[in-house]
Amino acid sequence: MNWFGNLSSDCEQLVAPVQLVEGHWRHPLHAYGVPVLLRVVMDVAEPRVVAAQVIEHGTPLDVDSSVLESLAQSLFSQDVHHQPKAWGFVSCTMLPDWAKPTFSESQIEELQRIEGYLIEASDDNIDSVLQLRDEFLKGIGVTDQHMYRAVRQTPQFGHKHGRNRVS
Repeated sequence: MNWFGNLSSDCEQLVAPVQLVEGHWRHPLHAYGVPVLLRVVMDVAEPRVVAAQVIEHGTPLDVDSSVLESLAQSLFSQDVHHQPKAWGFVSCTMLPDWAKPTFSESQIEELQRIEGYLIEASDDNIDSVLQLRDEFLKGIGVTDQHMYRAVRQTPQFGHKHGRNRVS
């Protein structure tokens, strides 16, 4: 269990700290598309792709979940997560400022548990719960700025002309 003061996450299995790497990868955005240059953040501990953006054509664009899934399949089929340095990826302790994070199921469950603690917290222990949340987010490489980017409202299909994300 994760314990903080008198609080417990009630989680049978610890949420593993992330091992983030970032780098670049060419990948098509559609099944028959031409590969484009993406900047990528991957958690090699899990392994999964945490965030990616198209960086060609002047304006960075977040990619949608289907591109993240196909990108992850491409990276993992070549075992990039086993030797990320050999593929030009470098370690990072926190997500880069540009990254709009995605979360694993276990991370989402833990965030929901902590949210429940926040709802139930009294004035006496709210600071402890907030510190627990901050330490958990730091452990998965996420800052308040990243959380804002992850949860802000975006149109379902991106802006016209694809300004926010590529689908």
